Amino acid sequence: MFIGQTDNVLNCPFCESPLEDTHEIMTRFGNMVSGGKCSCGAVFVFDRSGHNIGDAYVDVLGLACDGDMDRALSLAPDEDYEIKELSYNSRRNKFGRESFKRGKPSPVFLFVKLKEGK
Repeated sequence: MFIGQTDNVLNCPFCESPLEDTHEIMTRFGNMVSGGKCSCGAVFVFDRSGHNIGDAYVDVLGLACDGDMDRALSLAPDEDYEIKELSYNSRRNKFGRESFKRGKPSPVFLFVKLKEGK
């Protein structure tokens, strides 16, 4: 379980609703990722190492598009979707917008929300 921003719960950065714990999700390519969905329509994945942010980016877009990777890869940031990244400091149980250790990747939650009609 990840202790979060307020009331010991991770909150969605789009709507501030508390999120449930991550769960394992099978991607279209057979990879398992940790992630979930918010009631506001945002989806998220968790990159535990902080080293695989590119893969996490592709995974979260695929999740947002219900596995349709052709559609996911055709979307343009800011035009078709919003993306927010939260670093996680497990020693302090804190979330932030930047890495907590200089020069070392921190675990990252990557959130995507499709814009209306996309």
